[in-house]
Amino acid sequence: MSLFSKRLYRHVECRIAGFTLLEVMIAITIIAIAIVTLIGAQSQSVSIATASKFDTTASLLAQQKMTELVLLDYDELTDNTGDFGEDFSSFTWKSEVEELAEGDTGIAGSDGMLKTIDLTISVKEDAALSYSLRTVVCKLSVAP
Repeated sequence: MSLFSKRLYRHVECRIAGFTLLEVMIAITIIAIAIVTLIGAQSQSVSIATASKFDTTASLLAQQKMTELVLLDYDELTDNTGDFGEDFSSFTWKSEVEELAEGDTGIAGSDGMLKTIDLTISVKEDAALSYSLRTVVCKLSVAP
């Protein structure tokens, strides 16, 4: 083999054996875009899971507290606040009670018979996380 053909052979061999700098940069760019997309999706997934956990816990606590409030005597229902003790120490509740008049309901003779209870469950550390529940209670009349 001549010297010229040896150089040509080496040049062709080196060219076939590797990637160019441009090809490597394009591959790294595609991988970087994919990683950024995956990290964003993971972050969104964690946010959704956190919100879902709050919604589930808050709705169960709201049902529990609302049941306690509804079981109180009609005249004992007043605005109040509190927490859920050690088990759910990061959650607080607030109840707002309002008496409904005949003009509010459109029911003749309902004055002094109906109250709304608005219950809000929230997280102490994050005021943006809150869950609200509303119900109407009726005063039971005692037969003479």
